[in-house]
Amino acid sequence: MVESISNILKYLQKKNIHLDRKEFSFQINSHPAFPSLLSIVSALNVNYVSNFAVEIDNSEIDELPDDFMTFITVADNEQELAFVEKTNQDFLINGKYKVNEKDFLSSWNNIVVLIDEDQSALKKKADGRYKLLLAGIFVLIVLIYIYFQISLHSFIFLFLSLCGFFLAVVSLRKVFGIESPVVDKVCSGTYTDCSLSGDKTTGFVSHFGNFSLVYFLVNVISLLFLCNSGSEAVFFTIQKTLLIIILPVIGYSLFYQLFKIKKVCPLCIGIIIILLLQTYILLM
Repeated sequence: MVESISNILKYLQKKNIHLDRKEFSFQINSHPAFPSLLSIVSALNVNYVSNFAVEIDNSEIDELPDDFMTFITVADNEQELAFVEKTNQDFLINGKYKVNEKDFLSSWNNIVVLIDEDQSALKKKADGRYKLLLAGIFVLIVLIYIYFQISLHSFIFLFLSLCGFFLAVVSLRKVFGIESPVVDKVCSGTYTDCSLSGDKTTGFVSHFGNFSLVYFLVNVISLLFLCNSGSEAVFFTIQKTLLIIILPVIGYSLFYQLFKIKKVCPLCIGIIIILLLQTYILLM
């Protein structure tokens, strides 16, 4: 069964589904029907991986997808659930060795386990929205608590920093593995990851999202720490000094987008607007 679990995880990884090996193994081994197929199917269902098992006749082998799972006979006439991939006229077993169709048909038990990718994607998306909702509620509660702990001036600056941090994370969504059809529609072309240029000679300007992420994160941490220690004035003094760097960066970023590449990155513009709002607050 240990080999079967490894093979299942290989199959799931091929489908871009990643489960914790230890937890998945425990779910299978602790199932009342272990070590039957039912224990495996149930463990997959618990992890929101939509699947189904069907019995296939040998004559229907060509109708199977390019990859699937099935029980095959191994040493000592034992069976293990194998990850099978079609390769021309052969079958690749567990990514390790190939067998021809005749040998494969003589070793399998005609039971095939398949992943319903569309349903799994829908469940994964629903689960992601639920987690996002919980995260949003948590952030809202934290913000309400902070609102009553610091001055309004500091709270607005903190809120803008959090917004800037969010935009920076979204701009680097490829790095963090975030999928957002809405953002993909807003951003287009070479600038979907908020990288103003793929040319390394452009220096820090071509990594605007990276620097923004670090800047806003440091802002949030520093502001919370200094406000808690009663050194709020120190934070804003430092921020005013940083305007010597920030304002030229904003100006050059706008020049670079509007006149050099002649294409605007919406997320970069959003970050710039937040920086300008924070500059206004500092100069009030």
